[in-house]
Amino acid sequence: MSRFYKFCAAAAVLFLLLPVSYAQEGPPAPENISAFRGNLFALLQQQPLAYDQDVSKIPLYINSTTSAILIQLREGVKAHYHAKHDEIVYILQGKGVMTVGDVKQVIKAGDLIVMERGKTHSVINKSAEPLVALSIMSPPFDGQDRVFVE
Repeated sequence: MSRFYKFCAAAAVLFLLLPVSYAQEGPPAPENISAFRGNLFALLQQQPLAYDQDVSKIPLYINSTTSAILIQLREGVKAHYHAKHDEIVYILQGKGVMTVGDVKQVIKAGDLIVMERGKTHSVINKSAEPLVALSIMSPPFDGQDRVFVE
C-alpha cells in the first residue's frame, strides 16, 4: 500500500476519533481557502528541518475546534502532558520510542497514537533522519498548554 493511501486511511481515522462534543458549528470558512491543502511529503521537501534545528513546527490548519501541525524532530520531546487538549499523532517518517502513560513502544511511519488530555507522553527519535509526525489537537493548540514532568 502506498504512503498516500496509508495517509488517507489514517486521516479518515483521525477525524472519526475527534470527540463529538467539539463538533459544533463555527463560522463558515473563507471562500478562497481550498479543502485540499497539498501533499505533506512535498511540503517536507520544501521546508526540511535545518541542520542546526532540533524541532520544526509547520502549522497546517486551525479553526475554532481543531489545529493540525506538521512536526519534525531531530532528537525528541521530553515527558509532558496537556491539561486542556487531546492530541492525535500520525507518524509520517522515521522511527523512535514513544511513552504514553506507563506504556513504552517503538513507533514508525504509519503508526497512530492517541493521547487524551492529562496523559503524560514523550518521544525519542531513533533514526538518523528527522522523526516526522502530523499532530492534531482539540481544542486548537496555542503552544501554552504543555506541562513538563520529571
